[in-house]
Amino acid sequence: MKRFYKSLFLIIGLTLVTSNLFAQTSDYQVKVNFEETYNELKASIDNAMTVDEVDSLSLEVENLEQNYTEHKQLLDNALYPETFSSSIEELKQDARNTEHLLLVIEDQGEKLTRLSQELSNYRSEIANLGNRTDSLRNEINSSEKSRQDLSALVQRYRSNIEKRDEFVLNMIDSLFVTYRDLEGASFSEVEKEAYARSIQSGDNPLEVIQGIIEENIQILKSDDGSLQTEDHLRMYVVQSRFTEVWDKIGNELADLYGDDKSEQWKSNIEDQLQDWKASTSKNMWASIDTHLEQNNVDLGAFDNNESFYNAIESFITKATDASRDKVMTNENYEDFQAFYDFWNKKIKSDWGEFVQEGEVLTMTQISTIDTEIMTWRDESKPRSFVVPILLGLSLITIVGLIIVLARKK
Repeated sequence: MKRFYKSLFLIIGLTLVTSNLFAQTSDYQVKVNFEETYNELKASIDNAMTVDEVDSLSLEVENLEQNYTEHKQLLDNALYPETFSSSIEELKQDARNTEHLLLVIEDQGEKLTRLSQELSNYRSEIANLGNRTDSLRNEINSSEKSRQDLSALVQRYRSNIEKRDEFVLNMIDSLFVTYRDLEGASFSEVEKEAYARSIQSGDNPLEVIQGIIEENIQILKSDDGSLQTEDHLRMYVVQSRFTEVWDKIGNELADLYGDDKSEQWKSNIEDQLQDWKASTSKNMWASIDTHLEQNNVDLGAFDNNESFYNAIESFITKATDASRDKVMTNENYEDFQAFYDFWNKKIKSDWGEFVQEGEVLTMTQISTIDTEIMTWRDESKPRSFVVPILLGLSLITIVGLIIVLARKK
């Protein structure tokens, strides 16, 4: 009997130990299973690509909460310092954040898709104008037409270039309006991938930009004199505006559309922009200088805003001093009139819009030169010697009368 009770106690003890070990193993498995599911859901939420996907994952988070609520106390102890509730709330907050981000991306994606379509239209029209421009240039180069017909052909060529420049300006304005909210943003890989999807329905903006720069450089370097100063000034403004917009949104464009070659895209486009700037600048300043020479105005050498302004100031100062030294002659007035016509009719009127937009001269510089020109005009304008002669005759008469009266006495 004693042996029976001893065996019974042994069996009960073993049962209790086994039950305790099983309970501990079960609790541990609950913790492990929860953590594995939690980590999988968190990773899936962070990498979700659509709002529908996030909604589905949110339901899984709710299921996780329901399935483990009965183990709340156990998990609160096992997850310390976190708790079961805080872990579930973190997953829900991640889901809300990701959904908000994807909604923003979808909205921007629609805008980018529309922009890509616009870019495609711009590109087609610019390409069409480019083909017509090339055709006209070839016709001019091989033309045997009369001077009048050739002049009309050149005018069509210039008009075509002007329309093309207008399309380019409209295109870069559209780019800037669409991307200005992205300036300085730091995009995750998820955002980049979502934004880049818009390329599928249109042209890659980087390719469009690169193509436009190359075409403009080609036009500038192949010019045979058909383009006039107004054209070069306008093209200088287009290049300046283009570079300005690229400086503001170029990094974002390259990051979004450059894939794993974003740095290479940025480097190539910036090199091309430098080449374009050098060509437009060289042609513009040379064209202004040629125009001045044709109108007998010699300002000396200049090749940028500062040297151009200094050359004008120096020219006016020397001319004004020369006019003061020649009080009895009016020969400097013709020089003044020639420069005055150039300044008002060309710089401020015909070229005024591009001179200001391209900062060929600033408003402050223009105002200063206006004042100096008025001083030059006052010093060089024709003088009337009638009054001085009459005063001189009157003085001689008075002196004569005095002498006569003195002799009589």
